[in-house]
Amino acid sequence: MPRLAELSGHNVLIVGGGDSAFDWALALEPLAKSITLVHRREKFRAHAATVARVQDLAVRIVVNAEITKIHGDERVTHADFTIKGGAGETIPVDTVVAALGFTADLGPLAEWGLDLDKRHIKVDSTMLTNRPRVFAAGDIAEYPGKVRLIATGFGEAATAVNNAAVTINPEAHLFPGTHPTRADRHRRFTFAL
Repeated sequence: MPRLAELSGHNVLIVGGGDSAFDWALALEPLAKSITLVHRREKFRAHAATVARVQDLAVRIVVNAEITKIHGDERVTHADFTIKGGAGETIPVDTVVAALGFTADLGPLAEWGLDLDKRHIKVDSTMLTNRPRVFAAGDIAEYPGKVRLIATGFGEAATAVNNAAVTINPEAHLFPGTHPTRADRHRRFTFAL
């Protein structure tokens, strides 16, 4: 992954419409010669406030478009894209940032008898699924009010690991580094119910 300073003065093409695409646009806008963000749909998965910030900058945002070709030999020189129902366009490009998401594929997990919500596994506040001793965290986990951020996933992973540790070893502590009294342990389980 290039350092931001290495992209100073570049014509940058960002492909994608999620948080990482818009974060790249924000970070590169003061440095790049030009930024074009191309997304295949009109709706973005990025947070609305971040989208609004980028829209206020000198970033060209092209929606309902797909990259059809990237040109260059040793280095990228330009790229072609087509807007749905419209003509194609060629733009100068020195750097391409592919900030493309992915579609979750549950694979064999779909056969485990887990409660699913589309391609996500339903969990409770401890990250426990409907199956005993099976926890889920990150993009695959689903619960009411979920905000899909990397930071959320890190927090969910810590929650899942600590709750799994207590499930595996009831003498373990839910909060590492603490040594609760017997009464505290009772309260912890009362709250976890």
